[in-house]
Amino acid sequence: MTRKAAGLTLEVNLSSCFLSLGLSLLASCSNLPVPGPSPAAATNAKALSVLKRSAAKSGNAWQRYRQVKVSYSGEWSYLATRLQPVLTDPGFRKGSVETYQPRSGRVQQLHAGPQGTKQVTRQGSKTAVVLNGKTSNDSEVSAAAGLVVDAYTAFLFGPSWLVGHGSELTLLPQKSLGGESCTLVSGKLSPGIGSPAADYFIAWIGDESGLMRRFQFSLNALDSTRGADVEVTFSEHWKAADGSVWPGHFVETIERPILTKAHDWRLTGLRLDGRKMR
Repeated sequence: MTRKAAGLTLEVNLSSCFLSLGLSLLASCSNLPVPGPSPAAATNAKALSVLKRSAAKSGNAWQRYRQVKVSYSGEWSYLATRLQPVLTDPGFRKGSVETYQPRSGRVQQLHAGPQGTKQVTRQGSKTAVVLNGKTSNDSEVSAAAGLVVDAYTAFLFGPSWLVGHGSELTLLPQKSLGGESCTLVSGKLSPGIGSPAADYFIAWIGDESGLMRRFQFSLNALDSTRGADVEVTFSEHWKAADGSVWPGHFVETIERPILTKAHDWRLTGLRLDGRKMR
């Protein structure tokens, strides 16, 4: 066989392998419940009490602090960057420093990666993005950045944020995660994550720890994500000097339309109202 023919054979074989991988991923499916509307429009009092208990257990961070500043470092999966290049934005989103001002609803994120720096400022439904010192006028980039800000607010503040933003809360059948029984609280966010009309979520609250162990949510803000849902699992919780409790390790998985790991990141620094905690 000639060298050229051998190379052609290798290329065909690799293409077949990637096609097989793609088909196997599409055939895989999640066994987690799907975030969606509740049959009842009114909030279930017991579901609300579960969220409030969890918020108190972690220190009611969203209501308690004027400013929370965190730093993160993480890695994206290759498939996630291929499926959602604008949302994952791996050229800029390698690590970040993020400042939250709950009382004004203002969030600022400074991302850094191999392509430089990305600054995102969001207040209400307005999002501004600056890439390497230049303001971006790309509507898709702005919409994706707004979705990321809202999602990361929910990740960091958990039930203390959901108590004030969730509606139509109801309880789903209990499930176990990491050896702990969890009460599942289903609800609606309106506006949704990134400001679509609505998104739906499921918060897994540990019965023993009282902490949010997993957060599932729909992604309706972008045309490219509409109909998909993802989940983030939280672990390595630690207690700050003032008694508040924070997740230290985050793992995000795309649940539908395909089941694949998306992002793995860690909290590397924390300041609460100017005081260094980590």
